[in-house]
Amino acid sequence: MAQIGVKELKATASAVIEEVEGGAAFVVTKRGKPAAVLLPIDEAEDLVLANADEYVRMRREARAAYRAGKTTALEDLA
Repeated sequence: MAQIGVKELKATASAVIEEVEGGAAFVVTKRGKPAAVLLPIDEAEDLVLANADEYVRMRREARAAYRAGKTTALEDLA
């Protein structure tokens, strides 16, 4: 993931946004340290959903069920 400083981002915001719309992602740095991330909206939505409370709970429950052997084999579903 490319890095861009706040000053450079301010000076080139329109061009950077166009790159992000095209699929690029940037770590925004402030005084050389990571401060934020710019992602295409589809990736940002996936990131938010992957960390949503309900999804995290469901994922934990599914992993616990798998460890306990309480899952169904894929070939049994067909």
